[in-house]
Amino acid sequence: MKWDPLKRLKLDPSYTVSLGLGSRRVIGQLEAQILRAIDQTGSFSEAARTLGLSYAFLWNRISKIERTVNQKIVARERGGTKGGRAELTTQGKSLLHTYSELDSRVHRFVMGNALAEGYVPHSGRVRPNLSFVGSHCIVVEKILQSLHLDNPRMTYQMVNVGSWAGLTAIMLREADIAGVHIFDEAESRYNEPLLSKYWLSHTCTLVRGYKRQQCFMIRKGNPKKIRGVEDLLRHAVKLANRNLGSGTRILLDRKLQELARRKDVRLDSLTTRIRGYDSQMMTHRDIAIAVASRRADVGVGLTSVATEMGLDSIPLAEELYDFLVEKRLRNPYVRGFFDILKSKRFQGQIKSFTSGIGFLKESGRILGQ
Repeated sequence: MKWDPLKRLKLDPSYTVSLGLGSRRVIGQLEAQILRAIDQTGSFSEAARTLGLSYAFLWNRISKIERTVNQKIVARERGGTKGGRAELTTQGKSLLHTYSELDSRVHRFVMGNALAEGYVPHSGRVRPNLSFVGSHCIVVEKILQSLHLDNPRMTYQMVNVGSWAGLTAIMLREADIAGVHIFDEAESRYNEPLLSKYWLSHTCTLVRGYKRQQCFMIRKGNPKKIRGVEDLLRHAVKLANRNLGSGTRILLDRKLQELARRKDVRLDSLTTRIRGYDSQMMTHRDIAIAVASRRADVGVGLTSVATEMGLDSIPLAEELYDFLVEKRLRNPYVRGFFDILKSKRFQGQIKSFTSGIGFLKESGRILGQ
C-alpha cells in the first residue's frame, strides 16, 4: 500500500473574497480592514498606525476605490497634527457591510459551521434530488411533504439557516431553491434587489412566494404585559432571538434601530440591555418552543408558527417571502415545488390550519414574466 504523506497533515481550507465591477477590483480583505480602521478611529493617520501602513497608502487606496465606484466612500478633512478627521459615508458603510456579509457567509460554508449537518444526506455523499436552503417556513415544509407524497422515490433536504445562508447557497450552487425575506432599505422593498446587487441576474431568477406576518410570540394571556419593541428593554423580559443572517433577526434589528433613533442613542446601547438578544435559534419553531417552555418570555418569529404552537402573538411586520432559483429551472422537482405553491387547493389547505400567511396571484410564478 502506497504511503500518502498528505494523510498525516491537517489541511485547513482557505479562501479569498473580493467584490469588483467587471474586471476592476473594488474591495477585498485589505480594503475592508482599512475601512473598518477608519470607521473605528475616525482618522486616516490613526487607521494607518493601527494597520502598520503608510498614510499615503491608505489615502491612495481609498481614492482608487472612489474612482472605481464613482462615489465618495470616506468623508475626510485634511490638516492638523493627527491628519484631520475621516468617517465613512453612507455609501462607504454600505460597501463595507456588503463585503462583510458576503465574507461571513462564504466563511460559514467553507468552514462547514452553518451547514454542518446540511449537505451530507443520510444515504452518503449523493446530493438529494431537491435541496432547499434558507429561511425556515412551515409552508415550505408542507410543499416538500406534498411533493414527496406525489414522488415517493424523490429525496429532498431542507436546511433552515436563514435568508443570507440561502442566498450564499444559491451563489455557490449548493441549493436548488433558496427561501429569502431580505429587505433592502435603499430601495424599500423585499428580495428583488438581490439579483442585481449580487450579480445574479444572468444565472438566477426570483419566484414570488407569499406574504408572511412576523410577530412577537408570547404565552397565552401575555403574563409579562408585552406591547412592543420597547418592552424588550425591561429587565424582567427575556428574549429568544433568531440566528445571525436570518431575515427575522434583521427585521428585529431594524425595529430596534428605529427605536434608537427615537431615543437618540446608539443601537448597541439598546441591544446590550436586552436579555437574550445574543441568543441564536435556527428556526421559528425553536423560538416558539423556548417561549412555550418558559425559557424565554418573548420571541420574534412567524405568526403562523405561534398559532401552530398555541401561543399568542403581537404583530410586528408583514414581509414578502420569495424563492431564488436557477434561471433555467432544469430540475423537474423545482418545477413541481412551484406547481404545488400555485395550486389553489394547496393554498386553501394552508389557510385552513394557520394564520399570518397571505398568498398572491403571482405566488409560484417567476417575477417579470
